[in-house]
Amino acid sequence: MSSTQVRVIAIANPKGGCGKTTTTINLGAFLADMNKKVLLIDLDPQCNASIGLGIKPHLLDLSAYDLFNDTESQVSEVIYPTNLSNLSIVPAKASLADIESKIRTQKGGGLILKRKLEPIVLKYDYILLDCNPSLGVLTLNALVCSDGVIIPVQTQFYALRGLTQLLNLINTVRKKANPGLSMVRILATMYDVRTNLSRYIFEELQKNFKNRLFNAIIPVSTKLAEAPSGGLPINKYAPDSRGAIAYKQLAKEVISLEEK
Repeated sequence: MSSTQVRVIAIANPKGGCGKTTTTINLGAFLADMNKKVLLIDLDPQCNASIGLGIKPHLLDLSAYDLFNDTESQVSEVIYPTNLSNLSIVPAKASLADIESKIRTQKGGGLILKRKLEPIVLKYDYILLDCNPSLGVLTLNALVCSDGVIIPVQTQFYALRGLTQLLNLINTVRKKANPGLSMVRILATMYDVRTNLSRYIFEELQKNFKNRLFNAIIPVSTKLAEAPSGGLPINKYAPDSRGAIAYKQLAKEVISLEEK
């Protein structure tokens, strides 16, 4: 699915609470601000990316669930606008949790999202996939149709747990199903400059991932935590905050990767 015109990026980490959804929303918002046409796909039954962009999942007729549950459904039927120009979303509903058991043993179950995205992929500059905190079939679908992965890693205790399994899955997908999965980058999140632990974890990331580590570092931020309650990304909620500055830098780095 790779194209010089589009970048499909999965934001994934099996560890919860590492900033996947915050990163998906705010990266998408800043890319949209930079005049890129962005589609965000919420693949997490918790629906936080949808709620964080002002969507009310319980009021939706169609959602990401229908893409996996109905072979006839089209992505164009489940794309909703957000309050931001250039940013659209395929929202999630809690029912998405049922999909793991439904398609786990289904032949071609890992290829569903790739097939569904093919008709619309060239309509967007970036498609961002907010993965759920597991290495199940939804995350597999995301990796199979992506040409890049951003792995948010919190600079806190237990941060590196699950990272090896995810990197192994990425390598397996690359070998067996998606050789175009070329970009794998680590994003340090929840960095607290006041603590030795944050500095230590960041140094470990630098040591282990070198050129794979983004220069942008996402800080611990009250504003980042507050923004979803208003259904707003950080560039609209607190555009001058440290979190906004960090995510703007990340968006610029993602664009520069595309240009290389």
